[in-house]
Amino acid sequence: MQTLIHDYIKAILPPRPNDSHKMTFGNVLNIAGSINYRGAAYLSSISALRVGAGYVTLASSPIVCDSVSALTPNVVTLPLLISPTEKDHILTQPTDLLLKQLPSTNMQSMDVQTIDAKAVLQLRDKLTQASVISIGSGLSLGQSTDQLSVNAIHNSLDNKNHSNNHLNSLIVPEGNRGFFYALLREIQTNTNPVIFDADALNFISGLSHASGTMQTPIILPKNSIITPHPKELSRLLNVDVSKIQAQRVYYANIAAKQYKTVVVLKGQHTVISDGERVFINPTGNSALAKAGTGDVLTGMIAGFCAQGASPINAACLGVYLHGLAGDIAAKDLSQYSVLASDLLNYIPQAILKVLTL
Repeated sequence: MQTLIHDYIKAILPPRPNDSHKMTFGNVLNIAGSINYRGAAYLSSISALRVGAGYVTLASSPIVCDSVSALTPNVVTLPLLISPTEKDHILTQPTDLLLKQLPSTNMQSMDVQTIDAKAVLQLRDKLTQASVISIGSGLSLGQSTDQLSVNAIHNSLDNKNHSNNHLNSLIVPEGNRGFFYALLREIQTNTNPVIFDADALNFISGLSHASGTMQTPIILPKNSIITPHPKELSRLLNVDVSKIQAQRVYYANIAAKQYKTVVVLKGQHTVISDGERVFINPTGNSALAKAGTGDVLTGMIAGFCAQGASPINAACLGVYLHGLAGDIAAKDLSQYSVLASDLLNYIPQAILKVLTL
């Protein structure tokens, strides 16, 4: 077990040759975001560029791509095929007038833009061209309509004595699960690094436990990295969170061996393990305990993989510099006030500190 130190991080930083072009520093394919988590797609894409990746493509639903494009010109977007929206179907029903009178925000929430499983065909070339693939940041697998909208429609229909049989079409129980399953099958033989984060981990844990046993967990692509917080690791291993927190190194090792992957167990003193080597991160503070910071970390790890760092080295670089960016940001803004988006502006300072000390 080794604590990450400045000199080690400096030694494994990818080189930046002068005779280079954007593809010298790799191409990240980031499959991320959903209607309620568009910021995750932005944060995980920009952070990959901030650590030096040459090119980032965000693949997501059209509404997420439009949102990210409005925020930055630096990310290439690939709008994916979505399943037919239920909103258009519903408006052909006798309740047209009722639905049109609902607040516009509720109408928008019905159009969840679930990614169609056939979108994998759109991605086939991109998946083979990418230096690294990151999957899961904000990619809500269990999307559904806004419950307030559903309740409002139920109540209104009950009051008007309309049949509510068609209300089942308002619910989208599958969400992006069909797409993710097709994607996982497509990348099984991929040899470039693949990073799984957030809901991608929850889907993997669901598949692993489908048979009621952990004797044969799902096989991930070679050179994969998973970035669970303790609750996500709890689901992956079917072990109580309290046990994981009491023996973080032990369970990170167990997960790395069972899933044959690099594990980044997030939290205070993040643990990084490939099943043989273990690194403990000393950087970071409570400023990082905020929504979106994990998306930044995923992008940073992807960015270093894109530049040729091995999965274990990319994980060490991303985790250490992510924490260091949080430390520098907290000095300026306080541990209370740092936002995930603030970290993007402190990543350069963290890298400079490593390079110059």
